[in-house]
Amino acid sequence: MAAKQSLLKRQLKRFFGEAFDIPEEWRGFIDAVDSAYTEFDVDRELMERSLEVSSQELLELNSEIRAILQAIPDLVFRLDAHGTILSVKAGAGGAMPQQEEMPGKRIQECWIKYSGNRFSEVLRRVIDEKSMISIEHTQGAKGLESFHEVRLVPLLHDQVVAISRNITDRKSAEAKLEQMHKQLADASRQAGMAEIATNVLHNVGNVLNSVNVSANLVTDNVRKSKISGLAKAMALLREHESDLGAFLSEDPKGKLVPDYLARLAEHLRTDQEATLKELESLRGNIDHIKKIVSMQQSYAAVSGISETVNVIDLVEDSLRMNEGSCSRHGIETIREYGEVPPIKVDKHRVIQVLVNLLRNAKHACDDSGRSDKRMTVRVNSSDGHIRISVSDNGVGIEAENMTKIFNHGFTTRKSGHGFGLHSGALAAKEMAGSLSAYSDGPKQGATFTLELPLQPAQESA
Repeated sequence: MAAKQSLLKRQLKRFFGEAFDIPEEWRGFIDAVDSAYTEFDVDRELMERSLEVSSQELLELNSEIRAILQAIPDLVFRLDAHGTILSVKAGAGGAMPQQEEMPGKRIQECWIKYSGNRFSEVLRRVIDEKSMISIEHTQGAKGLESFHEVRLVPLLHDQVVAISRNITDRKSAEAKLEQMHKQLADASRQAGMAEIATNVLHNVGNVLNSVNVSANLVTDNVRKSKISGLAKAMALLREHESDLGAFLSEDPKGKLVPDYLARLAEHLRTDQEATLKELESLRGNIDHIKKIVSMQQSYAAVSGISETVNVIDLVEDSLRMNEGSCSRHGIETIREYGEVPPIKVDKHRVIQVLVNLLRNAKHACDDSGRSDKRMTVRVNSSDGHIRISVSDNGVGIEAENMTKIFNHGFTTRKSGHGFGLHSGALAAKEMAGSLSAYSDGPKQGATFTLELPLQPAQESA
């Protein structure tokens, strides 16, 4: 077999001359060398191709990284284990002042004003744990400061990349959002208290109707009283004071006086009983008004304070605030209460949510046009939560509205403002709970469930 590999051919020519013939005893060895050279050429071509592809990929990757660095508004620092800046690159935000002077200085001295050795400790954690850590710092005087987020990412050889981004606008937006959230929460509370006050006024108005009826009856009884007949009888008796015995026994008019007085006494006794009955009703209704007003006052106090309460008591208070309206509209209220423990919660927010749910259920029943209007309130506990559900057999909710039911401004009622359920969901979330809705569709009624944790979030954590 003749050598095929060009390098081997040249070497054989140099050794044997131009016209050479490989001795028989060398041919096996030469064939093995030729095969080895050929395999080497193949491996080398593969390696060169691989290096070419890798180089191209590396160039493309470098190009991508360069494009990313130019596009992002970040500062990118390469640091050693002590925080010394090895290099710094500015992104789309442009070069920063004294950027060229930064290499060789410690970043915590010229950029990150971190207290004490805390930055060094964080840097050490990034290197030791091989994990990314984010920190925030501020630059500038108070009131004029800028906020920055720095992400520290580990590299090889105990080096770290620090990517610093200006988040001042984000911080400002978060502050505005927090302020808006607070304003919305305040508005929610005010709307809730207005809702409660409206129901209280309705209930007081209903009781005042009863008070007015009782007062009119007492007035009529007094006005129609036969007390004037007693005065006439007494005047007649005084006329005959000197011959009273003969007058009562012999005079035709005098003989009628005892029977008249007996009938008058019975009539006055009946009037007295009726008047006392109405006065007792009047006193009971006035006590009822006092209780309604007292309950309103207890829930009109400043909210935001959690206290241990009996949930069923809160539900009953909410029902009492709506009972006048439900009674007027002929809505039957069914109670299904399980055994539930007391919980620590902001009772004002719970009342506001429940009053709104009960009012919505009343409207749903009214709008359905049914004669058997019914509302069911259930209370139970499971899985570390208490669930209060308000179900109605009213108009129901269309499927496409289920995803929008808690959106601010969404309502299906002409007179609705689309605020109650949204604020209720926010209030539930602030109490580490949730507010959910379920309906099988139009004319199938609906169920709203307020779920609250048995323990406050900070205690159950």
